[in-house]
Amino acid sequence: MAAATSSPRPLWIRSLSPWMLLGLALILGAAVTALSVRSSQREREAMTQNMVDRAEALIWALEAGGRSGFCRPADNFRSLEPLLMETAKQPGIVFMAVAGSGGLIMAHNGAAALTTEQAAAALPPPEKVGEGPAWRVRQWGERKVFEVYRLFAPLRPEHQAHQGRMGRMFGRGMGPGMMGEAAPPDAAGARRGWPPPPSAGPEEVPQTRRALGIAMVGLDMQPFEAALAADRRNTLVSAALVAALALAAVVSLFWAHNYRRSRRMLRDQRAMAAEVVANLPLGLITSDPGGAVALINATALDMLGLARERAVGASLRGLPGLDWAALARELAKKGRIPDREARLNVPGRRPAAVSLGAAAVRNETGVFLGHVFVLRDITEVKRLRAEAQRHDRLAALGNLAAGVAHEIRNPLSTIKGVAVYLARRLAPGGREEEAARRMVDEVDRLDRVVSELLQFARPGAMPRSAGDVREVIRHALRLAEADLQAKGVRVAQDLPPEFPDVPIHAERLTQALLNLFLNAAQAMSPGGELRVALAPLPDGNFYAITVTDTGPGIAEAALSSIFTPYFTTRPSGTGLGLSIALQIVEGLGGRLHAANVGGAPGQGAEFTLILPLRPDADATDAAPARGDTEKNQR
Repeated sequence: MAAATSSPRPLWIRSLSPWMLLGLALILGAAVTALSVRSSQREREAMTQNMVDRAEALIWALEAGGRSGFCRPADNFRSLEPLLMETAKQPGIVFMAVAGSGGLIMAHNGAAALTTEQAAAALPPPEKVGEGPAWRVRQWGERKVFEVYRLFAPLRPEHQAHQGRMGRMFGRGMGPGMMGEAAPPDAAGARRGWPPPPSAGPEEVPQTRRALGIAMVGLDMQPFEAALAADRRNTLVSAALVAALALAAVVSLFWAHNYRRSRRMLRDQRAMAAEVVANLPLGLITSDPGGAVALINATALDMLGLARERAVGASLRGLPGLDWAALARELAKKGRIPDREARLNVPGRRPAAVSLGAAAVRNETGVFLGHVFVLRDITEVKRLRAEAQRHDRLAALGNLAAGVAHEIRNPLSTIKGVAVYLARRLAPGGREEEAARRMVDEVDRLDRVVSELLQFARPGAMPRSAGDVREVIRHALRLAEADLQAKGVRVAQDLPPEFPDVPIHAERLTQALLNLFLNAAQAMSPGGELRVALAPLPDGNFYAITVTDTGPGIAEAALSSIFTPYFTTRPSGTGLGLSIALQIVEGLGGRLHAANVGGAPGQGAEFTLILPLRPDADATDAAPARGDTEKNQR
């Protein structure tokens, strides 16, 4: 299995919840919106304060002009009008005026719409107006006016003291009216202390500002409102931008979350697909549009006998085993090759039968992406199918043979009895007596054939028990010793000094080995050699008994039929010896294979018995062992 790979992103990033990120985005949007509103409020306050400061500066200028332009402002307000007119010419000033204590306009800039009701309407009395400026917004015709007002006090305490001293001086030497001015006749003037009594000293002069009325400055609201409207527009644009950014952030967060989840799912699916492809019991090969191998799994590499480094990226046409160029041309025409049987010819290996399926891969727009090939080794399937068919034929033949043998044995017994009777009645040594004896021998031979046929048809159970297979081999050689010596055949044994006990049926295995020994003796010329070898196989589950002779070998055409019942290459053979040997070996859970020494007839034949070392092992269901493959490849 492929090792799991961890994400390269930090843990704190991977642990963030999309809802947490959404909450952070909303909080950020709310904070930015609040800051925008607060900034707009501050801008409004700053603009208001700016207008108040401007108006107050104009009032201070008006007071300064009053101080320099007259000494008795109580009855000389009209002298301020030139100053008011000149000052009001500045842009943004609608009107400037000074109102008395009763709300009457004492001086103004000559504005056409300036009346007592308009200019001083709703003004508080001077005693209720503080020294600081106050402001209000009022309707002025068809427009709004930002009106700033405060006490009008052009005379400061030091100027008031100076006027007191001058008054006392003139009062002692001059009577009233010498300066061309009359003393205020009203009680208000007396209350104001004008003129001060002669006995009043400087310390008795009041030290507070003296209010003569209320100064008013009307500023045009249009620039103010335009600036506020622009600020509101900027605030709305900022809020919309923040909302758009927050929405984009939310969409991006969900998109990023879905993208990350899709990437994770894709990575998991790729890992699963890679594991499926790697462990698929079928050979899988894909090529790119250029005809180069893009993917090949381990099964296909094993079937073609290639290394991954050599196969991936190589041209598909250069792969061994099949005519890949012809397959590509067929796919270009048909687009798909359904499962069909093909022969895989890999250099240095035995040809194998495979089931081949292929298709041309295209995307939804019809663009060609490459080819995909699926190979399935059906060599073993074909062998098992042929084996099953052979067993079916043998079963049918066995049932037939059992009935025929039963019907033949009865007349054989009669024939043998008559032949023995005649042989005893005839003169010894004569031709008649020899014919009777020959008849008895042929009946015995026919009886053996019937017995072998019955044994082949009904082999019976073969219970296995642990035993020394070396003793079984030696016992079979002793039984065949007479036939081997009669042909002058030498025997060579390659048996290990120590070998574990294995599950066998000694009697039946002895019969199978005896059939192989006798078959080898009959195939060899005088002076031949019979070699018997015993060795465990590298897998540790099976062992092999190899019987090799120095005869002419087996014809290539006969290799596929050597174990077929009644198939024989000798006129005197019954054709059941090897079939019975195969039946016994398979009954013991093993396999029997025949091959030519050196891979071709002329150097002898070799029979290999593959038998299990343990009771739970069964060679009939296992893949061919290493020895089987080597023998079959020769």
